[in-house]
Amino acid sequence: YYAYKQAGYDVSRTSAEGFYSRSYYVDKPAVGDLVFFENTYKRGISHVGIYLGNNQFIHAGNDKVEISSLNNSYYKKHFDSFKRFY
Repeated sequence: YYAYKQAGYDVSRTSAEGFYSRSYYVDKPAVGDLVFFENTYKRGISHVGIYLGNNQFIHAGNDKVEISSLNNSYYKKHFDSFKRFY
């Protein structure tokens, strides 16, 4: 929400599931696309990040905002999809 607002996009604050329902699937992600994960702390879509390119994404980590790799075994296991806002 914060990053998109700073970039001038008008998006409402919502959950990962809310962003998931307001976006469409993309096969080839571009910088700024959403990265969704499932079954992290609850069933279904439960975590979202913003794709940075080079297989990396920025997201709210355990204690801070962090950059992680999609090659990380945890995120690879829970990866669901890349999507883009309508």
